[in-house]
Amino acid sequence: MEPWSVSQLRELAALSGSAAMAFSFRSAQSLALLDLTRDQSMAVKMEDVGSLNAKGQLAYALGKLLGGPVVDACGGAKSLVAILVMLSGSFAAMARCQAAGAKLLGSFATARFATAAVWTSCAVALRSSFSQHGLAQALSLGQVAMRLGASFGSMLGGLLLSRLGSWRRLLMAYAGLGTATGLLLFLRLSMQASHDPTGPVDLSTKLDTSAKAALGRTLAIAARTPRLWLLFASTTMITPTFDFVALLPQFLNDVYKMNDVKIGSLAAAFPLSAPPAILLAGAMLPKVSPSGKAASLLVAQSASAMAFFLLSKQPAPELLMPALVTISGGSAPALSCVPPDWIMRWGGPRAGLFAGLHDVPGNLLAMWIYSKVPQLLRRGGWTL
Repeated sequence: MEPWSVSQLRELAALSGSAAMAFSFRSAQSLALLDLTRDQSMAVKMEDVGSLNAKGQLAYALGKLLGGPVVDACGGAKSLVAILVMLSGSFAAMARCQAAGAKLLGSFATARFATAAVWTSCAVALRSSFSQHGLAQALSLGQVAMRLGASFGSMLGGLLLSRLGSWRRLLMAYAGLGTATGLLLFLRLSMQASHDPTGPVDLSTKLDTSAKAALGRTLAIAARTPRLWLLFASTTMITPTFDFVALLPQFLNDVYKMNDVKIGSLAAAFPLSAPPAILLAGAMLPKVSPSGKAASLLVAQSASAMAFFLLSKQPAPELLMPALVTISGGSAPALSCVPPDWIMRWGGPRAGLFAGLHDVPGNLLAMWIYSKVPQLLRRGGWTL
């Protein structure tokens, strides 16, 4: 791999940093939702939280489905700016809600919809700046940045909530941070010469990557691509696990009666263990035989499942951190089943479409799980 230039490093830092900031909104939103349930003036019950999360997850799936084509048409960096504007606006609108209702649901769902396109936007933007041989490493670092952003959102959100003492002030503070980040990225884009993102294409595939290729023909070819089905399966398997971070603050509050700073710190540990697992799996799995790869992923997923079982037993507080790290770290290697740059090369001008589309089944599964949470809590609570 050729060494990256200074301009490429700056581009990677700007795009990854902006994507991390945008993705951190989701963690901050979960903490705001926790404090919202304590606000008696809002009269929001656990059933309402379950409904919000389920409908928010549907909005997230729609964002994955619809965001890809929009990113392909508008460009990744410009889409990131628009996402930060949408997130800031939705947080400000949510902070002004006076009761549970359509306005709360609309602002909550808008934030989830916008967050869904963060990775697609970042990946499409990176494709325009890195060669075929450097794209995989850039995308891996982009994935790591997003997981770090999720941890940052939990830590900063917990700290702001404890200092500001109100979910409304937390949301407004985050809206200000998002606005500032979006403005900085916009100013950077305005100083750059515009160029068309023409990422390298994997000519070994049969996909017609011309800009005028019929969508129906493109999808028909995609349906006959085994590697794409593997990507669909792996993301469907791990998405509900990663989305546990949306329920984690409520779990820690209800079961362990922790304060907001402690909740934020532990919630931050959950996504923080994913980056090293992603990088390690990305370096090791390509060198392993198919059977060895399957066995490695089975062991990792089994460890994740056992850690969930440990949580169901309400372990001692000192065991929470190892359990959360194992859940996230055990699930993350599945993201490396298919190299992160493959979908960007294979998809050509429709890379954004497929980068978002392969996440849709997993998000629909997570939506169904969210809808069942209130019923499960009424029957037996969080633990066995």
